[in-house]
Amino acid sequence: MTVTKRPPTKKATEKSIEKFIAAAPDATPVAPSRKTLMRGKREQISHTIPPALLARLNKQVEATGVTRAGLINQAIAKYLDSENT
Repeated sequence: MTVTKRPPTKKATEKSIEKFIAAAPDATPVAPSRKTLMRGKREQISHTIPPALLARLNKQVEATGVTRAGLINQAIAKYLDSENT
């Protein structure tokens, strides 16, 4: 008989605990959470934009001195405000 080391055990992580609980027969389905990256009080997102539209945005950035992110945020806020009226 050979003496071998016991295989390493998995440490219970929050993710594995949630997975175990979700597999219970009486578990209520929960939408999977998405990964978020916070930058201070802001959440970082990724967005693709056509090159021609980006060129127009960059011209406006140069003309106004506002950052690209600032202009995008202003445009989104303006659009959403106009949709609610």
